[in-house]
Amino acid sequence: MSDLDTAAPAIEDRGELALTLDGTRMVLRPTFEAVSEIEETLDRGLVDLARAAVAGKLKMSETAQIVGACVRAWGRETDNKGVAGANDKRIARLIMDSDDGVHEAMRTIGGMLSMAVTGGYTTAGELKPSMITKTTEKALVDG
Repeated sequence: MSDLDTAAPAIEDRGELALTLDGTRMVLRPTFEAVSEIEETLDRGLVDLARAAVAGKLKMSETAQIVGACVRAWGRETDNKGVAGANDKRIARLIMDSDDGVHEAMRTIGGMLSMAVTGGYTTAGELKPSMITKTTEKALVDG
């Protein structure tokens, strides 16, 4: 098990998305703070990033930074210091070493960012009740 071990799993009934890295499910929580950090660090807007993720056109560093910011946000909310202090370079290595690889990471964050773009999350990163029955397949950003 990794030093990023989490205390609570993603809640699938709420539509929370997660990646399995080093055998541990890492929940992605797109809080306002996480999204702001992502946009500032990558100097790209949320819609642009969602489109790039859905199209599979993110760089590895961008993928890791998006995952890192959202995992850290979840770690802060759950008081998990190991996750709250997650390092983007370590996350990049874990993504590359994972059984599902970079493609699955991009697919997952593409769905998460698409839902964020279409108003599916609150500023606290919680899925809005109206989005719980929808799938990431329906939350498109192209158009």
